[in-house]
Amino acid sequence: MMDKRIVSVFFILLLFLGESLQGAIKSIGLPVIKNFTKQDYSAGTQSWAIAQGRDDKLYFANNNGLLQFDGVNWNTYPLPNSSIVRSLLVGDENRIYVGGFNEFGYFHPDQQGRMSYHSLSSRLPDDEKNFGEIWRIYKFNGQLVFQSYTSLMLWDGKTFRILHPGKDELFHFSFKVNDRLWIDNRAKGLQELVNGQLVTLPGTEKIRGQEIWGILPFPGNRFMIATQNKGVFLYDGKEMHAWNNEADKLLIANRVMGIAQIDGDHYAFGTISHGVVITDSKGNVVQNISREEGLQNNTVLSVFVDNDHNLWLGLDNGISQIKINSPLSLIGFNNGVGATYSAAIYKGKIYLATNQGVVYHSWDPNKKIKRLGRFTMLNATRGQAWSLEVFDNILLVGHNAGAFQIINGKPQQISSVIGYWGFRQVPGHPDLLIGGHYNGLSLFKRGPKGWKYIREIEGFKESSRQFEFDDKGNIWMEHGYRGVFRIEISEDYTHVIRTELYGKKEGLPQAMNVGIYRLKGRLVFLTTDGVYQYFPSTNSFRKSQTYSELFGKLKGLSYIREDKRGNIWYFRNNQAGVMQKQPDGTYRSVEMPFRSLSGRFLPTFEFVLPVDEQDVFIGYDDGVAHYDPTFIKSWNNNFYTLISKVSVIKTDSVIFYGNGLQKQVSSIPYRENDLRFYFAAADMENIGHVTYQLKLEGFDDDWNNWSGRTMRDYTNLPEGDYTFMVRGINRYGVESAPATYRFTILPPWYRSVWAYLVYGFLFLLLVWGIYYFIRWKMKRSKEKEANRQRELYARREEELGRKQLEADKEIIRLRNDKLRNEMVHKEKELANASMEMIQKNKMLNKIKNDLKKATENITDESLQARLRSILRRIDRQVDNEKQWQIFETHFETVHEDFLTRIKEQFPELSPKELKLCAYLRMNISSKEIAALMNISVRGVEISRYRLRKKLGLQRHDNLTDFILRF
Repeated sequence: MMDKRIVSVFFILLLFLGESLQGAIKSIGLPVIKNFTKQDYSAGTQSWAIAQGRDDKLYFANNNGLLQFDGVNWNTYPLPNSSIVRSLLVGDENRIYVGGFNEFGYFHPDQQGRMSYHSLSSRLPDDEKNFGEIWRIYKFNGQLVFQSYTSLMLWDGKTFRILHPGKDELFHFSFKVNDRLWIDNRAKGLQELVNGQLVTLPGTEKIRGQEIWGILPFPGNRFMIATQNKGVFLYDGKEMHAWNNEADKLLIANRVMGIAQIDGDHYAFGTISHGVVITDSKGNVVQNISREEGLQNNTVLSVFVDNDHNLWLGLDNGISQIKINSPLSLIGFNNGVGATYSAAIYKGKIYLATNQGVVYHSWDPNKKIKRLGRFTMLNATRGQAWSLEVFDNILLVGHNAGAFQIINGKPQQISSVIGYWGFRQVPGHPDLLIGGHYNGLSLFKRGPKGWKYIREIEGFKESSRQFEFDDKGNIWMEHGYRGVFRIEISEDYTHVIRTELYGKKEGLPQAMNVGIYRLKGRLVFLTTDGVYQYFPSTNSFRKSQTYSELFGKLKGLSYIREDKRGNIWYFRNNQAGVMQKQPDGTYRSVEMPFRSLSGRFLPTFEFVLPVDEQDVFIGYDDGVAHYDPTFIKSWNNNFYTLISKVSVIKTDSVIFYGNGLQKQVSSIPYRENDLRFYFAAADMENIGHVTYQLKLEGFDDDWNNWSGRTMRDYTNLPEGDYTFMVRGINRYGVESAPATYRFTILPPWYRSVWAYLVYGFLFLLLVWGIYYFIRWKMKRSKEKEANRQRELYARREEELGRKQLEADKEIIRLRNDKLRNEMVHKEKELANASMEMIQKNKMLNKIKNDLKKATENITDESLQARLRSILRRIDRQVDNEKQWQIFETHFETVHEDFLTRIKEQFPELSPKELKLCAYLRMNISSKEIAALMNISVRGVEISRYRLRKKLGLQRHDNLTDFILRF
C-alpha cells in the first residue's frame, strides 16, 4: 500500500516537473537581448564556437583568435600563425584547447596568469601537419580528439593516433552525443568511432551527402539530427524519419548552422538567414529571434547555453546574449509598441494604451504558445492614450484628444473634451460613468449604441487623473500638487455641492502624489510613510494598522492592485512586486523577478494587468512586460568575482593577467608601490548590474562601500604583506565569495637584506674604529688630564692671588666705608654745630638788640655802663673770626679741602665770599647764613650776586648747584 502511494506521488511530481519544463521557454514577448559589436570586444566579426570555463568566463572561437569574456573585460589571444580559431574545448587544469588552420593546441595560464599557448600540432609527423582547419575538439574515452575535414587525430597525452577518411572522401563535422563520437563522412554517411575504428551507422542513408550541423539527444531514446538543406531528422538507431512540422519547414527555408539543447524539451537552432529559432520537442516554434526582433545579425554561426541557461550566439557579425531563462519578456519597439500606460484584454485581443496611441494584437487564452508579433495601431487613436477600461462589455479609452469607445474592433470618439485620464462607474448606477480629465469631471450614460457623453459636472475644474468613489457616493480625487479632494456631487450628477481639500493638517504625511486605490473593498491612500485610511468621525487620516502589518517594511508604495486570486501587485520606489497570497491566508512578498526592470517604470503611471495564472502585463517606459508567475527560476545562483588584472601604475606594466589562480605571492619592488587592480563579476545573468566591495588587508581597516567601479588604485603603499580582496553583489542580492590577490611590497634598497648586510659590515667596521678611537682618545685624555691638572694648579694659584687681592680691596672698601661714615657723622656734627652757632648768634643778637634799646631808655650811667659791658661780652661771643676758624677746621675735614680747591681756582674770592661758599656747600639758606655772618638777609643776597660774578656764572646757572658739584 505504501509503495503504491510513493509511486503515485512520484508520478504526480513527474507530471508537475514536466509541465514546468514545458513552460521553461516563454513565447509571449521577447526575451532581453544584449548585443556585443566587434567594437565592444575588439576582435573579429565571426565567432565559430562558444564554451564556458569553470570560473564562468566565456570563450569564443573567433576570427582573430581565442576571445575571452569575464563579464566586464574582453581579451583576445591569437594563434601563433594568426589563423582563424574554428573550434575550442574547455579542458582540465585551466587548459583551453583551440583549433585553427594547420594549428591546434591549448592556452594555459603561466605564473603571472598570462594565457600562454602550447602547440600540440607541432608534435605531429611532418607528413600529417597539413590537415587544414580543425572544426571540432572533444574529450572522448580519456583522449583528446581534433577533427578536420581530412583527419581525426586522437591524442592520449603522449602520442597521436590518426584516422583518415577513405580515398577521395572527406569528413564534414563530428559530434559527441551521450558519450558516443559520431563523424559525418560525406561519402559513406554518418559513422561512429568504435574501438578505434569508424563504423557506418545503419539507417542513415537518407542524409548521406548532406551537411549535418548538429546532433542532440531527443526524448524516446532518439537523436535529433539537423541538416543544413533537408531540415531535421529523428533517428532511433535503426531508422530515420523527417521531423516534418512547423519548425522543420522554417528551418529548411532558412538553413541550419548550429544547434543547442536548452532543456529536456526545448532546442535552439541557429540559421543562415533568420536568426535563432527556438522550438519544443513537438516542433512548435516558441520563439524566432532575428534582426527584426532586435538581433544584430541574421546569420548565427554558433549557439551555446551558458550556466545560467541563457543563450549566447556567435553571429556572422557580432555576439549576442538572449536571456531566455526569465519569467519576464518584453513587448516594445520591435513589436510596434511605445511607452505603455494601460492594457486590457477585450474580445480576443490585447489592447495597449501607449504614448503613440492604442495598439492591439490577437489574444487566444486557450492557446498554449502565444507568440505576439507586431501590434496594429488603431489609427483614430493616434496620440497619447492614457487608459483602457471595460465597462458593460465596452472598452473605453482615455485619450489626450478625448474619450473613445471600441465596438467591434473600431474606435468611436464619444467626447472631444481634451485629456481624459480614466473612468469610474457610479455606485448603484451601472448605466452611469464619471470621466476625469485635465479640467474636471464628465458624466457618461449607457445607451443602445454604447456609452454617450452627457455633460460636464459643474463646480469643479481641477485635473482629475486618479479618483475613486467611497461608500457614501463621494468622490475622492488626488491632485498631484495640491492634495486630496473629497467631492460631494448632486443626486443628478450635474454639479458639485461641496469640495474639501485634505493635506498635512488633516493627518496625511504629504500633500503631493497621494495614491487613491481600493483594497479588499476599502478605500486606501498610499503615501511615502505607508498606507493611510480616512476616519469620518474625526474628518482626518491615520496610518492603517491593518495594512501596515500586511506590507511590513515596504515603504514608498505608489500603486497597488488586487487580482482575482487575492494577490496584491504593487510598485514602490520605481520597483515592482507582488504580495502573493498563500494557502493559509498569509502573504509573501516577491520582488526578484522584477529587479531587471527596476528604474524603468513610469513614475505615477505604473500599472499591472493580471490576466490569469500565467499571464501578467506590466507597463514600463518602452512598452509592456509580460510576466509568467508559474515560471520556475532560481534567483540565488552563486557567481564568481574575479581579479582581471593587476598592473603597476608608474610603469604601466602588468604583474598579474587574471587567468587561473595565483600560484605564489608576488614580490613587488618598493619603487613600484603604486598598483591598479581590475576586477569583474562573471555573472552572465547580470552583466553591468553588479556592485563591488573592496578591502586591502594590511592597509584598509574595513571593507569599502559598495561601488559599480571595476578598477581601484592604491598608491604609495609602505613595505609589507598585503591581500587584496574583492567581492560582488548582484541586483538579486546574491553576494559572491571574495577573490584574493596576495603580494608583498619589498622594502626600499636601503632597507633590503643586502643593505642590512652592508650595514652590519659597516657597523663592525665602525665598532673596530670606535675601539681604536677610544684607545687613542684615552691616551689623549690622560695627557690632557695631566695638562689640565697643571693648568688647574696654576689657575688655583691665580685664583688664590685674585681672592687675596679682592680681600684686600674689600678691607680697603670697608675702611673707606668707615671713613665715609665718619665723614658723614662729622658732617652731621658740623651741621649741628653750625645750627647751634646760628641759633646762639640769633639769640645773642636778639638779646644785644634788646639791651641796646633798654640802654637808650636808662638814664642811670652806672647801669648804662654795666649794660655796655654786657654788650661787649656778647660781641665777643658772636666773634665771627673765631667762629669761622672753628667752622673752617671742621668743614675742611668733612669736605676734603673744598676751600683750598676753590681758592686755587678762584683766588680773587674774599674771605667773606669763601665763607659764603662754605655755607652754600652745606646747603644752608640765606636767612641762616645771615645769622652766621651777622649780617642781614639783604646783605647775603648782595654777597651771592657778587659771588656769581666772580665765579663767572650765567643768569640761568644755579649758584647752589655749582657749589655742590664743585
